[in-house]
Amino acid sequence: MSVLIPLTGFKTIDDTIESVVRQGCSECEILILRNDIKSLPQGTDVAEKNVSYLDSDYLLREIFIREKGKGNALNEGILRAKNNLVCVLDADCILKENALSQAVRHFENEDVVAVGGRLVVINENSSALERIQCCEYMKTFQTARRIFAKLNAQCLISGAFGVFRKSSLLEMGGYDTDTVGEDMELVLRLQDGGYHKSGNQIVYDPTAVCYTRVPHSLKRLLHQRDRWQRGLMDCLIKHQNMIANPRYGMLGLAAMSYQLVVELLGPIFWGVYACLLMWEKSSPFLSMVFVGYVMAQFGLTVISAHIDVDKNMRRLLKWLPKLILTTIEEMLLQILINVARSIGMITFYWRRLVW
Repeated sequence: MSVLIPLTGFKTIDDTIESVVRQGCSECEILILRNDIKSLPQGTDVAEKNVSYLDSDYLLREIFIREKGKGNALNEGILRAKNNLVCVLDADCILKENALSQAVRHFENEDVVAVGGRLVVINENSSALERIQCCEYMKTFQTARRIFAKLNAQCLISGAFGVFRKSSLLEMGGYDTDTVGEDMELVLRLQDGGYHKSGNQIVYDPTAVCYTRVPHSLKRLLHQRDRWQRGLMDCLIKHQNMIANPRYGMLGLAAMSYQLVVELLGPIFWGVYACLLMWEKSSPFLSMVFVGYVMAQFGLTVISAHIDVDKNMRRLLKWLPKLILTTIEEMLLQILINVARSIGMITFYWRRLVW
């Protein structure tokens, strides 16, 4: 196993590295990929330094890369990785015990080219903002990802944690460096290649858990959602042939259509709805739409929490007041998030690659 950790700046990643070492993998290497021009000799684009053994099974390699961008760093790491399986891990993430072994077991099937794990927020109780994001992640990974996995329609493996077959990454040409949605774009190319060839399989395993941190300020959160929206829009434009295309099965008909209608165009629909609501404040139909949406979101939250607590009703009932409060807070925050997503779409053509 080769674990690639892209890193900008000089933030400490001791907890991340320690979580990898605790996995107990044999013959594992950890590649720290730094975008750091100052540490490179003049005229050198890539240099490997500080090679050391953490113990008998873990080799730590630090690679300095002149070319900026997460995609460039990961591509260099893929080329230098010595093992057949490559794990991509964000610098602020911590792997749960046995997360890698849970993901790796799927590669016994030769058709499996990638496995995505479940992200769990670790700063969930710090503030209302982080609690809302915890709820969002829970709904995404406990319901939406499970549904699309059942349909064999995975169109995204989070860039924070995923395991890939190196040969498949090389065959696809690695990460696209001309987008800020490089994680989704890579998965769509892997899926596209599978439908053109002999059926690549992309697996989601909720037992492969990775703990991650979320933005703790509103400014950072809105900037993140702006970037995500631009990345999504870029991916849908580049792979527009897959949208609602029956040739791609449920991936094209369900997953890609969902990404277009709900994720990309959702802010526009909400903008139109808000204008209608201001125009017709006393409309029973518009009021019912809003109430229905809130109830649906709360229902989805409860279902996700039910799965998250291993279907323990006592624990779920204990969470219920917090879930109600979080749903209300999320509805209010969605107004600002939809504004940020709209800005991402409006400014797409001149801010497409702004990180």
